[in-house]
Amino acid sequence: MPKLIKNGDIIDNPHTWLENSDQAVTSNSLVAAQTWLAEQETIGEVAGIWLDAGDGIEILQGVDLTQFDVIGVYFPAFTDGRGFSYARLLKERLHYQGDIRALGNFIPDQLGYLIRVGFNSFQFNDDIDLDKALELYKPFSAAYQGDTSQPKPLFLRR
Repeated sequence: MPKLIKNGDIIDNPHTWLENSDQAVTSNSLVAAQTWLAEQETIGEVAGIWLDAGDGIEILQGVDLTQFDVIGVYFPAFTDGRGFSYARLLKERLHYQGDIRALGNFIPDQLGYLIRVGFNSFQFNDDIDLDKALELYKPFSAAYQGDTSQPKPLFLRR
């Protein structure tokens, strides 16, 4: 079974990321948000949806996000920073409290920053060693700036 990092642990991945629209949808599937929006009446129950790099979070305005266990954010390249903004906006503007999962072409060096903007699970490409990636899970014991888990900057926490 494929693995992922969630909340600082390596676990079995209970969800199937449907990267292609021709794959069969099950209750454990992560379906493209655009596909789910277009077919939500007929698609059935899914575990979650995933945002493509160009989707933006605006497409989810008015959607009851509590129905999803997971919202994935796809990174087409590790240099594409839009996913960082999507996670933070999901937390702060849409008040999503579930699992926000990074998908695709990000790298272990980005884990600390991904956590700070709201991601809590990470589905790396198959060529990434999860044990080595886990060593970079929390590279710093404290951050000076505020983030999604601790909005106050360090000088206000003293």
